[in-house]
Amino acid sequence: MFKLVAYQDSMQEEWDRFAQATGTVFHTTAFRRMLLDSFGYTCLYHAVLDSDGALCAILPMVGGRNLGLKRVAVSLPFVNYTDICAVNEEAFRFAIDSVEALRNDRGLAYVELRCKERSLEGRPGWSRNVHNHTFVLPLEGGEEQVLALSSGSNRNHVRKAYKNDWFDVSFDTGHLEAFYEVYVGRMKQLGSPAPHIRYFRSFFDQLPGNAHLLTVLDKQTGVVVGGMVLVTSPGNSTVYYPYGSNRVEYNSKYVNNFMYWEAAKFGMRGGFANLDLGRSQTGSGTYKYKQQWGAVPRQLEYAVYAGGGSAGGPPDKESLSMFVGMWKAAPRFVTDPAGRMLIKYIFP
Repeated sequence: MFKLVAYQDSMQEEWDRFAQATGTVFHTTAFRRMLLDSFGYTCLYHAVLDSDGALCAILPMVGGRNLGLKRVAVSLPFVNYTDICAVNEEAFRFAIDSVEALRNDRGLAYVELRCKERSLEGRPGWSRNVHNHTFVLPLEGGEEQVLALSSGSNRNHVRKAYKNDWFDVSFDTGHLEAFYEVYVGRMKQLGSPAPHIRYFRSFFDQLPGNAHLLTVLDKQTGVVVGGMVLVTSPGNSTVYYPYGSNRVEYNSKYVNNFMYWEAAKFGMRGGFANLDLGRSQTGSGTYKYKQQWGAVPRQLEYAVYAGGGSAGGPPDKESLSMFVGMWKAAPRFVTDPAGRMLIKYIFP
């Protein structure tokens, strides 16, 4: 017999132990605080307890308004995947039943789950989006063996960047503002809004032992030309790469190859087994780029429950094409502040 209980602060220690043992750093209460403080979402985190009161599953989920101003819930925005963690299949099924009930009880237009390890295929009332993959690069065996997984051209580009001594690498969080400027500029070029810098600061405030800022500097000028936010998750021995970008004028110097390889070396130095290179849509340019590293594509399943209605789910890429074009064309003095306001409604 199971019961569903809304998250309370008294659960924090037990919740985090369970999250670290069965999930990722993104399942912890620290990331919950980041989402609530940065975007003002409603906390819909719940725990599944057995008859003895023992924790059997956790449902990390937040609620808010989407672009259509409908009330929705997502597990979790700003994260590529957060599987429902459960001790067994029975607890998992109860958790899914509870998600469906929560949607009805809270009057939500839909609930979206982002899964990697679990599938909701065949479950009535759920629609599935299987167009996204994450890429996992194994880091065991040392630098030579890991680099050998890459395509020949990728290895050549990595070696050329080092041979020409174009870049320095830094892990100094003092470069956060310079990284943020590069990131926002690149998102603008891609037609996408960006969160406020306070969200990025919260990684280092709330996850001080797990968040790391890798920046790449032009060796001649000292200017930050690219960077990554890296998040370590010791429970599953994985380094995650949720955010990063570079100045496109440095592409001819293979800045991305240099940056990705520095991230891989960071993971190897820390003794981590895997580097998760993040989400890409099937067949996209970033999908092909990550594939050349020898990273293994892992199918992600985004599943939406709308109670059998036509509330749909998040907008697809095609429906946003006009908005993306307008965003690219608009000046930054418009898109920068507008993006910081809009991003919470997009649930990226």
